[in-house]
Amino acid sequence: MELTLKKNSWKRVRYFVPNEFDDPNYLDSGKNIDGALLYKLDELRHETGWPIVTHWEVGGCVDVGGTHGHSENSYHLITNGAKACDFHFLTNIDPRLQYREVEKIGFFGIGIYYDWHWDDKLLPIGFHVDERPKNKLQRWTRRNGQYFYLLGR
Repeated sequence: MELTLKKNSWKRVRYFVPNEFDDPNYLDSGKNIDGALLYKLDELRHETGWPIVTHWEVGGCVDVGGTHGHSENSYHLITNGAKACDFHFLTNIDPRLQYREVEKIGFFGIGIYYDWHWDDKLLPIGFHVDERPKNKLQRWTRRNGQYFYLLGR
């Protein structure tokens, strides 16, 4: 199964390189990130002007072997199209405004996390975004280890 973006597709990407989406256990796997997701992330970075830190180092992008704690239905998994990315912005902008910008781009799946740490510091907000099918559009957050889904299941 070939999931790699066309070679020239990366030329359209302004702010990212493939290794920013790698599975940390499989170098050079980031090139398998879904193209539609990648272009939306690139557009988000362009529209906001805020740097985006992908969470590839902790398995938050492409997951080749299912070894990063994702469910078997996860859009992170390469077998499910590598259509998900976890990230945070490098900005001090209010988290509500950060969410607004993420929402405007049109991701079909958005998770909002207030319990993520980066460099041993609690992030004000972190995001999971994915390119799930439109008819499965979902928004959620996690509090005290429990997930809350805005649109039911």
